[in-house]
Amino acid sequence: MKINYSILLAILVISASAFTLKSFVNDSSSELPTKEWTSVEKAVKLAKVDQKKILIDVYTDWCKWCKVMDEKTFADPKVSAFLASNFHLAKFNAEQKEVVKFNGKEYSFSKNGSRGYHEFAVDILNGQLAYPSLVVFDSKLNKLEVIRGFKNAHDLMEILDPSL
Repeated sequence: MKINYSILLAILVISASAFTLKSFVNDSSSELPTKEWTSVEKAVKLAKVDQKKILIDVYTDWCKWCKVMDEKTFADPKVSAFLASNFHLAKFNAEQKEVVKFNGKEYSFSKNGSRGYHEFAVDILNGQLAYPSLVVFDSKLNKLEVIRGFKNAHDLMEILDPSL
């Protein structure tokens, strides 16, 4: 019986490609760069691998302008492509109850008034809780910039990419 090595090689390549793609899609701990918004902790892990900057979107559920930025600014194809290429993107709800570990510190929720706030938001926003806010860190977790308030696509691109 003759074995056609070309066909056998093609089958092996296709099988390996399918396995690799399936593993990547199903593996939430993949170390490949993400193009989606993720947690602060995962963005930090990814930045340690490829040295990309981290952009954290600090928001609250009740913030109207946070929702507008999601629907308009971040949905803009040019903004979306630029962010995915240059940053690991993390969303952080400034009123979440879960503990966050960041740069060797542990932060928790603090009940205050009818809502409360998360200590992590207070720290990265320099004590000025304003929503939406974007915070840019380098891959070594040095804070580079805090961008407060709603920004449309054009304004955000001018801030993040001064070469435009």
